[in-house]
Amino acid sequence: MKLKNRFLPAMLVFGVVALSSCEKNDSESAEPTFDRGSLSHITLDSTEVTSYKVVGKQLNQVNHYNPETGEVESLDKYERDNKGRLIKGSTYAGKSQALVTEHHYTYGDKGELSKSVSTYFTGGKPEYQTYSTYSYDAANKLSKKSVYEGTEEKGKLKSFITYEVMPNGNFAQEKQFVIDGSGEAKLYATTTNSYDSNPNPLHAFAEPGSASSPNNLVRSSMAVHNSQKTFTRSYSYKYDDSGHPISQTVTLPNGKSQTFNYVYSN
Repeated sequence: MKLKNRFLPAMLVFGVVALSSCEKNDSESAEPTFDRGSLSHITLDSTEVTSYKVVGKQLNQVNHYNPETGEVESLDKYERDNKGRLIKGSTYAGKSQALVTEHHYTYGDKGELSKSVSTYFTGGKPEYQTYSTYSYDAANKLSKKSVYEGTEEKGKLKSFITYEVMPNGNFAQEKQFVIDGSGEAKLYATTTNSYDSNPNPLHAFAEPGSASSPNNLVRSSMAVHNSQKTFTRSYSYKYDDSGHPISQTVTLPNGKSQTFNYVYSN
């Protein structure tokens, strides 16, 4: 399952930007080591919106809260194999605890994610299924994700994303392609990002196969090609003495902004 953060698109970077647009030199450390616990809560103003449960240094559960009522809207649970790799993720509705989505992960001989299968439920019954395959470059960094609709036996390619990754692990470019009615791939959007040089607290929680970067986004621009429109978000942070972000302010394309605060475990 995709690790959700409805309010913090910056932290789990589906990132992108030409290498020359990055604000920090690639030779700088992307993952500085600091004495800091893991992220445990995210608040919007003073209202909790997300909480993280870590067991044995591994993410076990994520709760997503309604910022107006404070109730749990949905929760994500994770299962791992004896190597600590994520093999199953499930999303449940908050009140009813009904199963909403279920994701299974398969790994290759080198330990890299090779396939994920997602099943979507309605009323507790499976409604439809998709699966994704993953490709990697010579440095074993994610270079392509292909999404198929349907079961593995009858699935049809619907879209794919190609990635360009900087040497420090930050995702430098993302190109999204969709498959049209004739089966031809059409470039839908290109996104470019720039980053700070501080540790992204959600990177440790990222699922395999996700375009998560070790540093925090400071700017993200998505060019939608068929409409010739560009949508830009900017991100600013306050950091503690160890360099970890303690707040993030997101400025949306319409000029509105929101500030999120981070609480860490000891």
